[in-house]
Amino acid sequence: MQQRPDHIQGLIFATAGALALTPDGLLVRLVGTGDWTIVFWRGIFIATGLIASQLVMHKSKALSELLPTHWKAWLAILCSAIGTLTFVLSITHTTVANTLVILSTMSLFAALLSMIFLKERIALRTWVAMGCAIVGILIVFMDDLDGTGLDGKLFALACAFVTAANMTIIRSEKSMNVPTIFAWGGMMICIPALYFAPSLMIDTQATLTLLTMGGLNALAFVLLGLGAKRIPSPEVSLLMLLETIIGPIWVWLALNEVPSINALFGGTIVVGTLALHALASLKAKRQL
Repeated sequence: MQQRPDHIQGLIFATAGALALTPDGLLVRLVGTGDWTIVFWRGIFIATGLIASQLVMHKSKALSELLPTHWKAWLAILCSAIGTLTFVLSITHTTVANTLVILSTMSLFAALLSMIFLKERIALRTWVAMGCAIVGILIVFMDDLDGTGLDGKLFALACAFVTAANMTIIRSEKSMNVPTIFAWGGMMICIPALYFAPSLMIDTQATLTLLTMGGLNALAFVLLGLGAKRIPSPEVSLLMLLETIIGPIWVWLALNEVPSINALFGGTIVVGTLALHALASLKAKRQL
């Protein structure tokens, strides 16, 4: 069946957005400074990039787009801020592969939260995918039975949950501007970072790394948003697995960080499950 031009555009936007996110874990590692210092500047640069993108895209209407007008928007902003914090803490306390494998389950968390709060029915395939993903995650956690490095994986699990909560809140209020949510989330997390960061001073290398990180994240959010408007959500979920697969490769090439056998085995189960789930969901959607 011939694809519509808008569908092809959506695939291009979403693929480019997912690829822009793949170096994120590596860039956090390369900053080389304290956790809260990274959190502060990551929030600043992502917010700056997203605000700039909104000014370019909406021009005279940018101010109205940048102002949250609903209490749900502020709840989503809080989730975004916590997501930024827990992502950085996870990357700095465990391997990038572990973080990205655990984060990839956020779509399943979102399905569960949608059932609870939006009264949406969960298909049997999603329940099966949840069970398989839990098995994969438990295998990833087996590396830390002695407690060493456990914090990073728990931070990743928290990040997956709050990001899923954020997705659910955004879906419940269609009028929300997603880049605005993440821009405000970046600014919000800077407030506690001012207190907890021992110093906000960063060298030239860290500044350039953080600028690159902020720019790529802003670009990714905008492109994924454009893609999500043109293609079904299962396709977006499928393309987002590119970060889980490619992200650890960047770290391996640059820092020689090799995932453990458990991370590879558990990660394969999780990624394979999510890929099959996305394909099954896409097939079911096309049959409607």
